[in-house]
Amino acid sequence: MKMEDARNILALAAVEEADEGGIVLSANERHEASRDAGSPLQANPGRAREDAFLATRATALLERIVSRLSSSAWLDPASSAHPAHHSPGVALCLVAVAVVGYLTNELGPEKRINVLAFPLLGILAWSALVYAREAWLFASRRPPELLERWFEWTGSRAASVGKDDPAASILGNAKRLFEKRWSLISAPVTAARLKSQLHLAAFLFAAAAIGGMYVRGLANEYRAVWESTFFTDSASLRGILQVVLGPAASLSGQSLPTPAELDAIRGADAAGENAARWIHWYALTIALFVLVPRGILAILWRMRSATLARSLPYRETAPRYYARLLATSSGSARAVALVPYAFDPDMDTKSGLVRRLEIEFGAAVEPVWLPTVAFGEEERFALAPAFAVSEIVPVFSFAATPEREAHLALYRTLSDLAPRPIRFILLEATAFDRKSRDFADAASRRTARVEAWARLFAGESAALLLQPATCSPAAPV
Repeated sequence: MKMEDARNILALAAVEEADEGGIVLSANERHEASRDAGSPLQANPGRAREDAFLATRATALLERIVSRLSSSAWLDPASSAHPAHHSPGVALCLVAVAVVGYLTNELGPEKRINVLAFPLLGILAWSALVYAREAWLFASRRPPELLERWFEWTGSRAASVGKDDPAASILGNAKRLFEKRWSLISAPVTAARLKSQLHLAAFLFAAAAIGGMYVRGLANEYRAVWESTFFTDSASLRGILQVVLGPAASLSGQSLPTPAELDAIRGADAAGENAARWIHWYALTIALFVLVPRGILAILWRMRSATLARSLPYRETAPRYYARLLATSSGSARAVALVPYAFDPDMDTKSGLVRRLEIEFGAAVEPVWLPTVAFGEEERFALAPAFAVSEIVPVFSFAATPEREAHLALYRTLSDLAPRPIRFILLEATAFDRKSRDFADAASRRTARVEAWARLFAGESAALLLQPATCSPAAPV
């Protein structure tokens, strides 16, 4: 899957989760988009087919939102307005070349090169540390966590919310949710891309340093000398040179200077020797130990970023949303009509009740919320024919005192209207828990209320489902 498709899917998911009331996208629009994208899906369609369905559906619905809401530019599938981490790869390369230009002016002060003071030695040392780190990252398959955390921290930006515009408010909330999720799952991709660009910058840095030496060497004769505080004899120095420059000297068919030859070019006052072979050795050493490894690492990180981009774990950000959407689109979701009685649950409460049903069913639920039945209308309402095939679930407030003339009467009326027996009764207990949680006997109060509801429906076949199932001390105030 393309990274852009995953981003569109993630953006639409945030909108649909924030828009449970259907203000931005109506239920008919959502169903129509699903149908146009290929719903109903066959059983077990496979990951690729599901991804294609979700991407097509997301593009269609996002374009519809963008066409009619001015505050939805960030949703445009054709624009680059989505949150993204812009890697400063080009700038890094230019800065690297500029720094190398400065360093090359210092390679040979007074046309003399100290073979132990080459900046290229620093490049080799730094590259050795980087390779050790990269080997550990690839061996452990660990991502560059520092970069990921930085991208996650910088990825989220505050979204403006229109307080007087419900649609703008919904989109503002959706944008914050989307940016948080997108930063989380895209950070590994962006970090891998930046790693690739950093290695490319290091490649150009070293290549430009080598090129700078050769260019300046064409117009000037540089003399090679050496002096050191720590190396007191040429024999010990030759051992170090053998480690650093030995492979390059062997490849070039030459041999390193003998201790006697090194003695002849030692000291600031020494005449030195023509630096051509030293420049060739350092250039070949940099090619072997910097240019080739850095080029390979740049390619490997680019390949890893491409692999990560094709397999973004977007479904892990909202597993219930995707499970419900795919189940609904394949016809495997349970169609349930919920009938509240004498109270009007808000969106968060409805979501919790639907999750409770999904746990009970062990499958996704396609909920349809019917209008609230008012107190006194227990025996004077009817169900629309469209809901005759749905499983009917009455929803009562657990905080209400269970009454035969009210709750039991409504249940029996629904039982007469429903095409199949009512199997479950939902009891919404958030309000009850919120009021009683500060009492020392909160648990016993809840138990007593459960027993009262159980006695009321003792002669019926429906099971009571409490949401939340247990009293939560952290119930919202």
